[in-house]
Amino acid sequence: MPSRIGKEEGLVVHTRPWSRITPRTCLWPLTGTLIATFGLSIGLTFRSDHHCYAGTCGEWLFPLQARLHVVVWYVWLSVTVIFLAIRTFHPQMQKTLATPIFHRKLPVIKRNLTFGACLMISWILALYAVIVGIWWHRLRDYFVDRSTAGGIQHGGTTLAAVALTGHWCDVTMGMALIPISRHSALASFFQLSVSTTLTLHMLSAYTLFVLVITHALLYVSWVSLINSLAEQAKTIIPVLNPTYLYHETWPGNDSPLGVWRASLIFTGLFAVIVMLAIAITTLPQLRRKHFNLFYFTHLFSVLMVIVICLHASTMFYCTAPGLAMWCLDWSMRLRELKTILPGSISTFGKGCITVPIPRTRLAGCSCRSPLAHFFIHHGDSSRREVHPFTTITHLATADVTTEPESPEISIQFLFRKAGTPNSPQKPPRRCARLSAIFSRPSKNAKKGTEWTEKLASSLDPAIERDYISPGRQEHGLQASSDLALRLEGPYFSPADPSRYHAVVCLVAGTGVSGAIAIAGAFRALQHSRVTNEPAPSIHERLGPRWQTCTIAWSVRENDYTDLPFLEPSADLTVQVCLTGPGRPRQNIQDIMDETRNKLGPDASIWTYISGPKGFIENAKTICKAMPHVDIFAADWEV
Repeated sequence: MPSRIGKEEGLVVHTRPWSRITPRTCLWPLTGTLIATFGLSIGLTFRSDHHCYAGTCGEWLFPLQARLHVVVWYVWLSVTVIFLAIRTFHPQMQKTLATPIFHRKLPVIKRNLTFGACLMISWILALYAVIVGIWWHRLRDYFVDRSTAGGIQHGGTTLAAVALTGHWCDVTMGMALIPISRHSALASFFQLSVSTTLTLHMLSAYTLFVLVITHALLYVSWVSLINSLAEQAKTIIPVLNPTYLYHETWPGNDSPLGVWRASLIFTGLFAVIVMLAIAITTLPQLRRKHFNLFYFTHLFSVLMVIVICLHASTMFYCTAPGLAMWCLDWSMRLRELKTILPGSISTFGKGCITVPIPRTRLAGCSCRSPLAHFFIHHGDSSRREVHPFTTITHLATADVTTEPESPEISIQFLFRKAGTPNSPQKPPRRCARLSAIFSRPSKNAKKGTEWTEKLASSLDPAIERDYISPGRQEHGLQASSDLALRLEGPYFSPADPSRYHAVVCLVAGTGVSGAIAIAGAFRALQHSRVTNEPAPSIHERLGPRWQTCTIAWSVRENDYTDLPFLEPSADLTVQVCLTGPGRPRQNIQDIMDETRNKLGPDASIWTYISGPKGFIENAKTICKAMPHVDIFAADWEV
């Protein structure tokens, strides 16, 4: 039986093992989804005798262009997937694509323009250009001919532009939907950071919003032109659906099909209203202060996508891959969240609490990355909210060190509870959870009203009062209460520190959770060198490279807790910098220089950065100026 390396004691329960889509297997659902949705989409374009479910069906009027539209979109997606797959197995290629072209960040999005971003932008523009080549001449000839045949000399080109922008919206909507799944292969198999996928989603969504507004304004300009004509001219091309003639749609045609075609304008108007609401709630000032408003408004996008597919059939053909993966993703998430996992919540030191949560969800997981997070649902804190937390447990080690016959392992998370009884200072007005990802605290939140504070209050007050006696604290005893949680995950971050000679964790405040997990991975590597056993999740060929691990934790003096998870050992250095009034800040440059001097100028260094946004930006600036240093910043803000 393997030795127990750094295994934390916790509550262990028997739960049912899970089969999950993981970094090793998630490529197949993605490939299968592309093949199945392509077959469905191209098949529907050949059913010319079917009753079209949408207000306008391009395959009825333009069958060749509609089929080319579908083929080009799926070829574009397939080539993108193949390129990302090649990139996944070539670290040097990843590094080259991540190299900034300019040192200055772009305005508004506040990000560097990299070679990979330029390549992606060029690839998207090429798609738009091909769509113009497929549609423009055919649309212009169609609408101009129909207008002039009815005696309308102007407006045909405008209608063609309306239709063309609509087809641009088709593919842009498809781009916006693909990267949003939590089980997405983009963030796991293709080793793209969550920040990258969210940025792609954000830029695609904003581009879609601009295209939709342009589409609507062009239509309004055409309506203004038609309204200026004589009454007889208005009965040639209907305002409610100008794709058809007046006698083919309501009010010129009272048949169910004619009435349905007239719904085009109403489905489009509904989509514009929902997109406007989503765009407003995505503004940083509003999103950060009212994240739940932002999140639940986004859920309306599901209804919007359904309605917009009723607007035009080509929209469904392009959004089908994203919709299929989104449905698969939600089915997995709901399946994971339906099971209640009994755990416990305990407290130690100055205001820290830990939640050991048993689970058996590593079946099939590729746990090479030491960084993993879960989404936690605690019904007593909130029935509708789930919050992400980085686990301090190195999952691969926990999996190996648990008895083979045991169907479960124990993992842990850290929180910081505001205003603990043994804290003499005034309690902060907000509770910062120990996670560097998706932190959305409200500045105006009162003590005890935040989700994390409610979770912390689950600790039995009588047990906690008994715990704070000096005698119990001196002996390191902890207060503990049972807790019922639902857990979604794990989700792994694309990080493999074993590829480098040295790892430096620059963390501040609540960003220390990831550093604790990385320390667990390094201890596992040290143990394997002593016992000659393979280290869990470590490349056998590259593992010997990892020689040192340094954790530099910057924390306010009043918030400091002596965490037992950060015990130094051979080649594992832990530096704690207490900050506060009159105290100097952590000197990141000295820490990096010390590591460089220890290993030599050619040694490769991997830097994990987590903490407040200002701390992350300062650390990234220093590290980017050093050679042979790769950076992973736990910055999910977009």
